[in-house]
Amino acid sequence: MMKRHLTLIAMLVLAGCNMPNTKPADNREWIEVSCSGFADWTKCNEKAARMCPEGYEVAGREESVIAQRRIMKFACTR
Repeated sequence: MMKRHLTLIAMLVLAGCNMPNTKPADNREWIEVSCSGFADWTKCNEKAARMCPEGYEVAGREESVIAQRRIMKFACTR
């Protein structure tokens, strides 16, 4: 019974971390940052702002509540 629960939890964690690998027609470089832990999306936004001082566009956010993992995919604006 415990193995089933662990397998289910592992599947949920992995499903929560998948992010489609999309790239718009303008061929900008898309960057992924992780802001895992008990923080909110502010940490990812702060990382993106440091990397893109002129602004950025978010392509997607993925979150796994069980694993306390957040990943944000973004590109700097021109």
